[in-house]
Amino acid sequence: MNQLNRPYTKYLNIARSSKAFNEAELQVLEGLLRQCLEGPNEEGYIMLTEKEDGEDVAFLIYGKTPMTEFTYDLYWVVVSPSHQGKGFGRRIISRMEQCLLKGKDKVNIRVETSGSEHYVGQRAFYEAMNFNLCGRIPSFYKEGDDLVIYYKCVMKNYPSGGSKSNERL
Repeated sequence: MNQLNRPYTKYLNIARSSKAFNEAELQVLEGLLRQCLEGPNEEGYIMLTEKEDGEDVAFLIYGKTPMTEFTYDLYWVVVSPSHQGKGFGRRIISRMEQCLLKGKDKVNIRVETSGSEHYVGQRAFYEAMNFNLCGRIPSFYKEGDDLVIYYKCVMKNYPSGGSKSNERL
């Protein structure tokens, strides 16, 4: 199967077109997309997509955090540049939360991202989605590029970060 016919290519192209990720990040994403779409997924990665007029315009990848009872990592949220600011990111995060709450009363969601100026939009998005900044490790990725950690507790009676979630922070 050539590169263009691989099922993950369209999602990799959406990520590439966003210009939000460097080449090393895109290589990591390609590996995760392969695991999600091309075979058994022993790592437990889960992918959700959003479509408009039958065309994929957004996706996210999340998975259970090892050795935890109800904590998940949100690894990637990608929205096509032509669809950013139109609610697709918000909608796909909400769908993930609904999926996670099936059979559970609450879940924790953790996000790690860059503290660089290039990621200011991503950090603003997480904060708008009621993720709370809970940690920062200076010069984690490289000198001057911090690791920024966000956290959100979602409860069945208070979905999408309602007033009772995140109360311990």
